[in-house]
Amino acid sequence: MLNYFLKKLKKFVLFVLILLILMILSLIGVFYSSFKFSKKYTDPNKVYEFLEENKYNDIYFTKENETYLGEKDIWAIRIDKNGNVIENFNKPKEVKNKFDISDVVRFTRYYLNDYPVFTFVVKDGILVLAYPKNSLDKFPSNYYSFDLLKIDFFIFIISILFFVLLVYIFYLHEVKSIFKKLNPLQEAINNVFDHDYKKLQEEGELKEISETINEAHSNYIKLKKSQSSWLRGISHDIRTPLTKLSWELEDIKTRENSVEIEKMEDQIIKISKIIEDLNLTNSLENLSDKHFEYRDPISVIRKLIVNSLNENPSKDLIFENRINKEVKIKMEDHLFYRMLENILNNSIKYGKGKTYIIYDIIDKKLRVSIKDEEGTIEDRVINRLYEENLSEIQTHGMGLFVSKQICKLHKGKMEVKNLSPGVIVSFTFDIK
Repeated sequence: MLNYFLKKLKKFVLFVLILLILMILSLIGVFYSSFKFSKKYTDPNKVYEFLEENKYNDIYFTKENETYLGEKDIWAIRIDKNGNVIENFNKPKEVKNKFDISDVVRFTRYYLNDYPVFTFVVKDGILVLAYPKNSLDKFPSNYYSFDLLKIDFFIFIISILFFVLLVYIFYLHEVKSIFKKLNPLQEAINNVFDHDYKKLQEEGELKEISETINEAHSNYIKLKKSQSSWLRGISHDIRTPLTKLSWELEDIKTRENSVEIEKMEDQIIKISKIIEDLNLTNSLENLSDKHFEYRDPISVIRKLIVNSLNENPSKDLIFENRINKEVKIKMEDHLFYRMLENILNNSIKYGKGKTYIIYDIIDKKLRVSIKDEEGTIEDRVINRLYEENLSEIQTHGMGLFVSKQICKLHKGKMEVKNLSPGVIVSFTFDIK
């Protein structure tokens, strides 16, 4: 798994580096091309060459040169060796007529009154060519079109945003790819202990992990089969001597020892019931709901109530039906009956007050509750029930745990709650 993520990380980093290099090279090409091929402002060297070719004696600003400078939107001055302006074309008023050496040094490299200027040494001084304000960015060794600089800056910002966007898109693609490959693994891990487990394809980058998960499921199935076989064997081995013991007790039963014999028989029945519940628990784990049907459970509940009253005529059993319409859930009649019977029998056996069976709809779900006015279940037993720890549940004949398993098989939820006094066990199911 670690190697897989490291591989993905390397791929992402490599993509970012390649994209970054391509972006830098592209920007360099764009900036160079915009500088190299911009025709808006004529190269100062070419302007100077034209003026030199078309001067008259020592006069630079001839009619022809002035026309040329006007067309190029350039003003110019010629300064003698003493700093005096001896010749000019369209010199702005803010530009002075005499300069000292420090002024000359300064504007030679940068600007003159915010005008980008270029200087050329001539015979008797300096020729200064000045471009419009904000037309060029002047550097000590070069110049750049101001308008182009703004465009290039915009291109730079767009490139950065585009770079970030591409990185983000690639990131989302890789994350999606990772989850696409991991989701089946996660699903398989969640269902590794289910009988409807779908075997993973053992191929690709996560082949080893898929093999491990499939192997885990195979080992689990083998263990379950071994457990079932062992449980069936133990059950058979115990039932045989229990049956023989029951017969022998019946043979030696007399009027004098009948009480003691009946106690022994009750214990035999209790052990048999535990064995039966263990086998049922084991079989429930291997069952699915594919043969369940959508039915109204009211008929099963009424059958349970009638049978319980016939077997326990002295018990005060009250049925509260709060639903006046047909309600269907996906169920199996025998199992649903057994689920409620376990709880109701415990209530009848251990409870001393009235027992209620409440049938209603809560939050658009069917809820069947069995409430005992005076009975109680220890909190540690309830906690271990939710933990599926059988160490303390056996004191209740495993009825609670079996009922929980059946409820789970019906895609329902079982809740046990002490009311102080009393206890209530509720089963909640989705309605069709």
